[in-house]
Amino acid sequence: MINRRAVIATALSLFAVTVCVTPWGAAAAAAAGTATSSVAVQAAATEAASGDDEVVVVQRNAVGAVTKVTRYEPAGSAEKLRAELRARGVTGIVPAGEMGPNKIQACAPFVGTAAAWCSHAWAYNQFNDPQVYFLDHTPAGYPVTDAVADWYQSPGIDSYYRWHTQGCPGNGRHCVHVYAVNSPLSWYGQTSWAANAPQGPAKVELNTRLLGNATQRRKTTCHELGHALGLDHNSSTNSCLKSGTVGAGWSVRPSGDDFQVLNQLYPKPGT
Repeated sequence: MINRRAVIATALSLFAVTVCVTPWGAAAAAAAGTATSSVAVQAAATEAASGDDEVVVVQRNAVGAVTKVTRYEPAGSAEKLRAELRARGVTGIVPAGEMGPNKIQACAPFVGTAAAWCSHAWAYNQFNDPQVYFLDHTPAGYPVTDAVADWYQSPGIDSYYRWHTQGCPGNGRHCVHVYAVNSPLSWYGQTSWAANAPQGPAKVELNTRLLGNATQRRKTTCHELGHALGLDHNSSTNSCLKSGTVGAGWSVRPSGDDFQVLNQLYPKPGT
């Protein structure tokens, strides 16, 4: 039987080049149809120069310890989304360009344009690879099965699809619930994960209001599941981990660099 991880890891090692990436990845383009004025175009250019392509909210308990981190993929301007969240009374919003005490900035391993999400990696428990089950709550037309199948190809960690009514299998296996929600705010998707907690919990939400485009829906689903596995943004258009409104030639799937980061993030020989 062919060991898919061994084959993938061998192939990726031929071209994997480790480099440092800038905090927060590359900037998001303005949402389709919204950046029509020169002001909007200038704002998008400013965010591109600063690398401001995501919004992060940090929740703390009564004694100030971080309990959860939520990463939003903005639909357009990241600063606009921050303003929307503030208007709704959301606290713990990390200012633009700041890493913050929760260390959101991309962390090693770095491979090409890909990196890991700092302090967010799943525990092995009794398995040779961490076992992550994505429990699907989304309606027809949401490509959770396809995205999970893509991430299953990565060495280092096992991704499995499961309809939510089947429940979480437990016994050392991790579960990430994936929901489709209708939010009035300017975000495509979000991933929440307990801070520095290798057992989770983690949750993905996809915004149905802004994901009418099948290509954007496919890219965002892949993007958020990648975060849920422990990946940071990828500035390359060859990866679904690139943040923002999908453009011509953008990939809706993981890149080889993404797979290699996961292989190094979870280095124990797999099954």
